[in-house]
Amino acid sequence: MGVHGLTTYLRENQRVLSTHLNLPAEQEKPVPIVVDGWSFIYDLHRNSNLPWVYGGEYDQFTKLIAVVVEAWIKVGLQVNFVFDGACPELKFSTLVSRLGQSHIQPSLLFFRTSHTSRGTARFLNETRIIPPLAYTACIHALIAVCETTDAVKLHFADEEGDPYAVELAGKIGGYVIGNDSDFVVLNTEGYLGYIPLEEMIWYAPVSVEAPAHGEDSEFQEVRKPKAKRRPVIDPGIGRGIIPPDAAGLTLSLTVYKPEVLAAHLKVPVTLLPLLGALVGNDFSSQSESNRRNVQSLFFDKQLSLSQRINRVASTIQSILSPVSQKRNKQKHQVGSVMDLIDRAVNALLARLVTTLGSGEVDNIVEKIVEATLQYAIPRREEDTLRQEGVCSLHEPEACSLLPFISRRVAAQEEVSEGAESDTLHDAITLRTQYLVAYRDGHLAPKIMDTLSSATFWPRLFLENPDLETVSRSVGRPLREWVYSILHDVVGLPEVPEGETGDEVEQVDSEEEDENELVDVVESDSEDGDDPLAPLKGELHRLHGSEGDGPATSAASSSHSPRRVRPPIVTEYLRRGTRVASEAVIVRPLHELLASISLPDSDNSPPLLLRPLDERLTVLLRALESDVPAVRTLPSQQILPVLAIRWVLRTMYLRAETKSKEREKERWTKREVISFLASFNWTASSISVAQEPTPIHDRNVQLIAQALHALESVEHLSQVLLLTDALRPSVHLLSGRAFHGYLAGGSAFDQATISPSLLEAASYGLDSAFGEDRYARKSKKITRGTIDAVPSRNLKKPPGGSGLFQLLVDVET
Repeated sequence: MGVHGLTTYLRENQRVLSTHLNLPAEQEKPVPIVVDGWSFIYDLHRNSNLPWVYGGEYDQFTKLIAVVVEAWIKVGLQVNFVFDGACPELKFSTLVSRLGQSHIQPSLLFFRTSHTSRGTARFLNETRIIPPLAYTACIHALIAVCETTDAVKLHFADEEGDPYAVELAGKIGGYVIGNDSDFVVLNTEGYLGYIPLEEMIWYAPVSVEAPAHGEDSEFQEVRKPKAKRRPVIDPGIGRGIIPPDAAGLTLSLTVYKPEVLAAHLKVPVTLLPLLGALVGNDFSSQSESNRRNVQSLFFDKQLSLSQRINRVASTIQSILSPVSQKRNKQKHQVGSVMDLIDRAVNALLARLVTTLGSGEVDNIVEKIVEATLQYAIPRREEDTLRQEGVCSLHEPEACSLLPFISRRVAAQEEVSEGAESDTLHDAITLRTQYLVAYRDGHLAPKIMDTLSSATFWPRLFLENPDLETVSRSVGRPLREWVYSILHDVVGLPEVPEGETGDEVEQVDSEEEDENELVDVVESDSEDGDDPLAPLKGELHRLHGSEGDGPATSAASSSHSPRRVRPPIVTEYLRRGTRVASEAVIVRPLHELLASISLPDSDNSPPLLLRPLDERLTVLLRALESDVPAVRTLPSQQILPVLAIRWVLRTMYLRAETKSKEREKERWTKREVISFLASFNWTASSISVAQEPTPIHDRNVQLIAQALHALESVEHLSQVLLLTDALRPSVHLLSGRAFHGYLAGGSAFDQATISPSLLEAASYGLDSAFGEDRYARKSKKITRGTIDAVPSRNLKKPPGGSGLFQLLVDVET
């Protein structure tokens, strides 16, 4: 992430580019820091050595989050977490490429490797994929910490999180902690610098002890003269984010400042964003054609990443030097930032200038301008945080988040011509509810992608590449509800001119996906206050004037009879062995409500302004689970039960095609019970076997289905504003326990699973269970495992005791 090669460059020149901050500091005042949320998640999970292949050890991960944050507070840090909002469209191609490299390719390698080889620690470490619900677990853990201390705060960025984090750090006079070199390129007044997570060093007090084998001791250790000495690991030093298990810790941090880097490269600090765009960042490194990217045109292949940085810096120096200015005075003198970019691009393209047309060069210049603008942080007169309102950093009119959730308001204002009306009042109320939910961490950033750019990026995880992705088979029907509710409440982006819903290709053919295996190929301040302001005006000139009027499609809701084109959401899913886009036409909400026997009349209030029980009914009926057994569950158990019921029903309906492969997808009773037992419903720890837990292909696919269903159900509950009523439970889940129960190496405590929980999971779904293959084998093999489960069809248990008896049978 960040500028290509800059992390390496900083490490190679650490002595001259960095300073050190030791904590606790001498002053008693806390040191404010801003933590990049996703850098924190990735770095902590990598250093924790928690197994990822089973789906995630969220119970242990959340505890570790609390340990790290509390250790930071003890050494005197005031912690502010910032998480990304909606992904900018300019970053889409980079994101597609990154998903292929970090998720799809490791998954493909896993399923193409022998069971013996893929179970080794080295293989699993090299193919590590972040568990899909790590973000959800992290937010839950941080909210829990915030409830106990004022030293931790959560912030959710308007869009890209990096500029937001640096701007926040400038407001509070603090540092940014993360693993993204963009933080040493971004800059604003009051910003103190960038601290890499991976360069943290913890120190524990060293106890003074007599040497065990000194010269005066009776016995001395004898070594062979040529024997290699093993490096001594100091138990009092902990490198990385996780603190040692000791009291009285101190923390050493390495700080990189933008002005120091700029001085070292001999370029103005305000031009570091341009240097980053030319060297290559997440916005400029995307392909300008199907054959090559911009940086491949700028640099020889022999140049290392650090040499590329020096090459760009020297190019900018030569253009800005007085000698160069005097030499080129008769030709063309640099008079603006656009002139500088144009000349820098042409200088870097000098070896290819005869092979590129003027139009191609203009496209490259435009791309560099756009990539540079992503670093723009307009100056603000206020130097403190806004305690209330739309945004902690910006005035409402300057907050880029507000337009995403204001399409319905804008449309109603246009219809009412500024006059007050109940419809306009409702639209403003609903917008406020969504805004508060997002700022509080109760509306996922994935949902904000849909509101911002009409896209959705399902989380990819380890799944069989030969099967249809669970993102489509399990998640899409639920996401269709999410899209319809979002459009009804705040409005989605309108369909571009010339494109209608009928013209958009929808990939609904499951056979097409299953048979396809394709290799992956690899600001609103015044212009005078913003050093990048001239670029914005020039970019508008290149694009032409594009007015952003209110979205006309937002005027249509479940209560409006006016016929408009339906919105379209583009989903980026795994198709075979690549990431592909698929368009989904958003259905009107009243049609979906009618499909679950909840007709929506013109006189009905908006869905989200109806009582809690009615919104809960929509959720339960959409999931075919509006039964008393589910409604009476404790709030923390409802989401997992809804998720497993949805998967159970989905796999059963797919098997109705009479396909043998589809029949194998059906869940058994034993597998459902194992999933529910994988949640730590009590305060006691889940029992997991000490020996390595086997990794079976079927179990990997089962947990992928369950995790995706759990996230999809949570998203639907969030857009219905049910978060307070349905408590999250991801932080209780252990994927390794699930695999262990199915493999027979672990036994679960019957007391942890209530009869009512089992009854709710299977009520009305007796025929949906598949035949248990382990039950057939148990007739021939008698072992002390949990493989023997009766394969008879379940009938509705009287009083819930029948299914509980099944659990007893499983254990015996």
